[in-house]
This record gives sequence, C-alpha cells and structure tokens, in this order.
Amino acid sequence: MIHYEEHFSKIIDFLNLYQQLIDCHLVDFISHKLWDKCLPELLKLELENIETTNDIWKENENVSRLNEFIRMTKSLSLQSCPMILNYKDIPECLNLNLNLDNQELNIETNNKDVGFMSEKKCHEVETLGRVIGQIAKSTESLVIDAGAGKAYLSAYLSDNYKLPVLAIDSSDLCHRGAVHRTEKMKKVGKQSSTSVKYIVAKIDDNTDYNKMVHLNFPNWNLNNNLILTGLHTCGSLAHSIINVFLHNSHFKIICFVPCCYHLVNESFSKRITFSRNARMLAQQCIERTKKTKSLSPTLFYRALLQVLLHSMGIDNVKIGRGGPLNDFPTYANWALLKIGVDRKKIPSNEILEQLYQSHINLKLKLNLFQMLRIYISPVLEAAIILDRIVYLQNSMRCSKSFILRLFNPVLSPRQYAIVSIRN
Repeated sequence: MIHYEEHFSKIIDFLNLYQQLIDCHLVDFISHKLWDKCLPELLKLELENIETTNDIWKENENVSRLNEFIRMTKSLSLQSCPMILNYKDIPECLNLNLNLDNQELNIETNNKDVGFMSEKKCHEVETLGRVIGQIAKSTESLVIDAGAGKAYLSAYLSDNYKLPVLAIDSSDLCHRGAVHRTEKMKKVGKQSSTSVKYIVAKIDDNTDYNKMVHLNFPNWNLNNNLILTGLHTCGSLAHSIINVFLHNSHFKIICFVPCCYHLVNESFSKRITFSRNARMLAQQCIERTKKTKSLSPTLFYRALLQVLLHSMGIDNVKIGRGGPLNDFPTYANWALLKIGVDRKKIPSNEILEQLYQSHINLKLKLNLFQMLRIYISPVLEAAIILDRIVYLQNSMRCSKSFILRLFNPVLSPRQYAIVSIRN
C-alpha cells in the first residue's frame, strides 16, 4: 500500500508555522497591518528589498529565505509528492488489463463539440470517463455518478462503454438539463445514452444506493459490483462518498474528483482545522497565476476600500467581485453605492484620490503578500486531499487507496482524483 502519512505530517507542520498568513483575509491587509503581523521577520526584511513582483517568480540569490519558502511549498504540494500516481499507473495498481497508455493530461479531446460541452468539460469527462469506463468494463460493474449535474460523465460512460449508469443529483434543474441534453443529442444524430437512469435525490451519508439500484435496474444482482464516482464533487459530497463507500459492501471502487473545498469545514483526521479563508485559498490555481504573472487590481482597491469603510463606521459588508478598474475613486463610488451608502455621504473624488496616493506605497507589498499565499495554496489542497486518503487507509476496509493525477491543471485546476478499493 502507498503510504501518505509522512507527507501529511510534514504539511501539517508547515501549515502550523504559517497559520496567520493562511487564515487572514486580504481585504484586511492595510487596516489590520497584515504585513507586520503575518510574516516571519527575516522573510519580511527580504521581501522589502524586492522592487517588482516579477522577482518572486524566479530564484534570486539575494532572497534566500524566499527561495527556501518557495522550495518548501513546491516540495509539499501534490505535484511533487512521489506517491501520486499518473494515468499510466492505473492498470498495474488495480491489477487490471486497461488500455490507458499515452493519455495522461491530454488536453486534446476526440470531439470538441461532444454533448455541447466546453473544451474544459470535454477534457474532464473524457479523461475521467476513460478511467471509469475501462475499470467498470473489466470488473463488470454498474456505475453510480453522484452529483451528476447534467450527467455529462454518465452519458459518456453509456455512449462509449455501454455501461449501466445511475446518475443522481439533488437539483431538479440539473435533472431537467440532463434529460433535455439527451433530447438534443438525439436530434443531432448523436448517441442517446440509453443505459443511463436519471434520479433527483438528496445525497448524504444515509442515501440508500442499494434501493436505488434495485428500483432502476431490477435485473442487476448486487454483489460487490458497484463503482461510485463523481466529477468535481462539491464540498460535503466528497465526505458522503467516502462514508457511504466504507459502509456499503456492494461498492467495490470509488474514484472521484473533489472540489469546492470552501463548502466543508470538517477534517476526517481531526489533526488539522481549515478556516474558511484557508479553504478559499486552497481553491487558488498557482499554475494559472504563474502563467499570467499578474494579480487583479481589485485586490488593492478592495483593501484600500476597507480603510475607507472603517473610517465611515461601516463594518461587515460584502462587496463582491467585479467593479470598474479605471481608478480608485471610480471603484470606491461603485462599491459604496452598491452597499447602499447615500450618494451625499460618499467622499469627493479628490479625497478618494488622496487616500489612494497616501497608500500606493503598500500596493507592491500587498501583491507580494498575496503571491506568498498563492504559493501556499497547493499545500492546502494537498492537506485537504491527504486528510481524506489517510482516513481511507486507516479505516482498514480498503485494500488500496491512492491519489491520481488526472487533468491538466491550467485547464482544470482541481486535477486530483481519490481512488480506493474495498477489501
């Protein structure tokens, strides 16, 4: 069995060291003086000598503390973890004769307009679909697609592998969308997913999957021959999948890709606590930020707006995304009107510009501060996923449990699947 415990323990030690940096909220950067509160002194002194944000993306001999920090975050991410399996490792790990060669992180899909999907969705559905499809074929299993949404994965498995699939989602709107999509596919002469059964039902730890299979596939003989999957299972759904899998002997394999970490606050191991800000940070995609090498001007505007809000006696408001980025006075006017401030009480553009100019020297520090946090984001994601895989391994009910790198991270940031096989 692959052991992830040592890597998980190193991550916990690192996150405890940078707890304040992780748990803070960037809107408080100026008003709460986060630069001074959240950074180790020697690292902070090095960063204060950096002249441009471009310097943080490359190693610099004059910033040894920063280099050490970056190397540590890289080494702790799943990208660097030697125990993470790739596409080509699946057949050997599962002891199955599967044809998955040369498909790892393949962005190019067979048909960009299959099922009216975006390029991102095609990449995800085809990549996970090939894994689930061939495993289900080899093991003669029925597939349950939990949190199926519009059932893109379910339809792919039915159309390409002729598998029986139970597509479950709690949203009636998604259910109607899945049925409507099937009708559209028929009209354009595509395959019609005849072996998919669509169900609207709440999914939690108490969901009776056995009963659902009996009702929708009455001729199916339950005998340790169910596969539970989900493409980007949101929040607590990932926890439910794990719990149900461990307590239902008819599930042979789970293989799902978790996402929306911010929607669940509990950990399985109880060895680490994830604040909401930490879980939101885990959602960041460092690969995309590295590619663009830029941060939104909104970050500084929003932090500066917080200073203005405090001076006006306004607390605990949500501004939301968006807003004009021409200049700070325009952004501030937009934000204050949005939260219902009387136009007559909004400071003049001259005063707002003065506020901006008096704090502009903090903009570089804010960007550097946020980049440090983004470097930590894959470590947080690793902690969340390792917490789940270690729990599966410690349950003693699984013969194998491992993390699988599936998708191209630039195209689909939530790229890791959790796979486990019951004893």
